[in-house]
Amino acid sequence: MSITLSLAEARRLAVVSQGFGPKPAKPSIGHVRKLAARLHAFQIDSVNVLVRAHYVPAFARLGSYPRDALDSLVHVKRELFEYWGHAACLLPMSLYPLVRYRMHTEQAQEYLRSRRGAKTAKVYAEVAERGPLAAAELSNPGKRSGNWWGWGEGKERLEYLYDSGLLAIAGRRGFERLYDIAERVIPKAALDAPVPAREEAMKQLICLGAKAHGVGTFGDITGYLEIDGWRDRLPTVPWWERPKGPDGRRAKPIAKRLVSELVEEGRLLPARVDGWEEPAYVPPRVRVPRAVHARALVTPFDSLVWERSRMERLFGMKYTIELYTPAPKRVYGYYVFPFLLGDTLVARCDLKADRQRKVLMVQSAFLQPAQDARLVVPELAAELRHMQAWLGLDRIEVAERGDLAAKLRRSMKDAAP
Repeated sequence: MSITLSLAEARRLAVVSQGFGPKPAKPSIGHVRKLAARLHAFQIDSVNVLVRAHYVPAFARLGSYPRDALDSLVHVKRELFEYWGHAACLLPMSLYPLVRYRMHTEQAQEYLRSRRGAKTAKVYAEVAERGPLAAAELSNPGKRSGNWWGWGEGKERLEYLYDSGLLAIAGRRGFERLYDIAERVIPKAALDAPVPAREEAMKQLICLGAKAHGVGTFGDITGYLEIDGWRDRLPTVPWWERPKGPDGRRAKPIAKRLVSELVEEGRLLPARVDGWEEPAYVPPRVRVPRAVHARALVTPFDSLVWERSRMERLFGMKYTIELYTPAPKRVYGYYVFPFLLGDTLVARCDLKADRQRKVLMVQSAFLQPAQDARLVVPELAAELRHMQAWLGLDRIEVAERGDLAAKLRRSMKDAAP
């Protein structure tokens, strides 16, 4: 059986599946816990222009929740853990057994016992004795080879041990990772939980991606948690040990076969969305909502907009993150947030928190084509005021850049006490 959806139905299904809708009157840690179980991942990113990226998705869906609630779930209650999902993410602990296939722990343990692994084994022993540790706190961290991702030898070995599941992220100092042995970070119940076979684990994660998206193409549902992506297909030896030639190449992809098997097994249903060139998939028993009541500023690292081609297919928004674009060549701004209203993205704003002056800076504001500024501006102004209060800032400044900026600035002045 194949399901056919209009583009409007696909949008509503996608937005609701991502946890958008009416917001609770008093968001709590319990709401954040439920949201994590629904989205399966909060992406982590170093950009702190407004606030760290992993804090924003819960605000977008729940409103002014206590930011320490997320930290508590990760570092105190140990209900979330840091590992590779879509990218570096905070994942619910229930996913730990499902991502074990990525860790190749047994191969890593064998490597540590070998003569070639002696230096890495020494790093592991030091963390076991002194952890949690930052890379710079190792007795021999090594010199960095560059100013960006040029890690020193100590950092490289820590990351290998983390990827292999022998170490875990116990916390962060600023944004610097603190490594500790997994047994001191991951709860025993998760460590001892049965681990599905590799392909079954991948299938379960693909299904979770389909459920979180509501409807998606092959690339959407496998890309949600990067199933069978480049990281999944790398050789299991440390990158500094990888042989040249065929033995050092990535394995051949298997995700298309896995998705076909999931359809045969009835765990995914084929679908068609009007206007989409590629076939799509939905979870069984999917229900399309009749309406969506949502209003949110969405970070570019939000799971709603991870896949830029999906943004364009669903919402008609062409989006490129311009963080690394030279300032004179930026079209919309440095750190641009799409604005979700109802079931679509209607505008975008370049946002920055000036913490010293306690100001939320709207450095640009642009309206999407075919949208009515008279409907968008009051809702956007209200959401900006909501964000300002959540961030503990005193006021909002709207710059002149963008076709929506003047109207938004007037709306802010008219609403001021």
